[in-house]
Amino acid sequence: MRLFCQFRSVQTLRALLTILLITIGTVFLPSQVYSQQGATSQNEPETLLPAVPAQSPQQVQSKALPDLSEQQPATILRIGLVATRGAAYLQARIEPFRKYLVEGLARPVEIIAFPTAKALVLAHISKQVDYAYYPASAFAQAYASCGCVQPLVAPVLQSGHEGVFMVLVVKESSGIRSLGDLTDKTLALSSTKAAIPYHMAMNELRLSGLDPTTDLQAIVAEETPDLALDHLFNDRVQAALVWSSTPYSHTLLTAKGAVSSYLERFKQKRKIIGSPDFTLIWKSRPVPAGPHSVHKDISKQDRALLTRLLKAMQKDAPDAYDAIERHYDAGYRSVSLRDYAPLLDIATSQ
Repeated sequence: MRLFCQFRSVQTLRALLTILLITIGTVFLPSQVYSQQGATSQNEPETLLPAVPAQSPQQVQSKALPDLSEQQPATILRIGLVATRGAAYLQARIEPFRKYLVEGLARPVEIIAFPTAKALVLAHISKQVDYAYYPASAFAQAYASCGCVQPLVAPVLQSGHEGVFMVLVVKESSGIRSLGDLTDKTLALSSTKAAIPYHMAMNELRLSGLDPTTDLQAIVAEETPDLALDHLFNDRVQAALVWSSTPYSHTLLTAKGAVSSYLERFKQKRKIIGSPDFTLIWKSRPVPAGPHSVHKDISKQDRALLTRLLKAMQKDAPDAYDAIERHYDAGYRSVSLRDYAPLLDIATSQ
């Protein structure tokens, strides 16, 4: 009986201790932890997530989409041009062209004047300007320097040809009819040895089978086409290499080019009727007039828009076209690097 009572006392004591521990846990443990004990395994750590206030769809959308009113304004398109008569004259003359592009591009446009084509090339390849319009040989130099410029459009020639030509002019009475007939003869060039057109002419002749350095007796390099043609007229050389807008002999004397310009001055100077018996026996690949070109960092969309605007300008805004184009009046056509291959072949090899 005594052992039974002791046993009952021990059981009662254990029950009391259990009730006491449960009561203490309920009072002192955080309610969040305690409420999850029944649903969480004893072996898994419990994770407490911070409370997140509910958000409306409008609040979520306002954080996902940027506020267009806070975006940066459109960047300025910087166009470089050679100012042969000074910056002030250029800025005043070119204003209709600038306004046309501002309206078409829906962005600011700034015209920057440069004293020489060389200065413009340096500015273009160093990204001081985004867009430049300069002579074909200057474009070739820019591309050879960095490979970072791209032609967009060039003037359409009234002759209908895709560019101008280097033509080999001789006297009809000389009996010279082909490049082979020039072996051991003397040739006058209308460019100095330091200029790209000189080296282009030499390369074009080599491609046609005449090596000027070995097949000719002598080469006379002059500063201007008039001087080269004067050598030919006075029989100091047997051929002259000059530029022309025609590749045909029957239009050589009248088509725009070095020969027709020389003949006009020739007549005025000598005041005689008649013309030298000049004819051409060879022509180079055509080279387009100088291009409107952009830096390659200009986006494809902007290049396409500029090309469209420039090609439509003669018809849609003739005042803007006349402001930028001083030599050609037939509009613009699209061009690529391939069109300037005769110049680029030389510029990129030097």
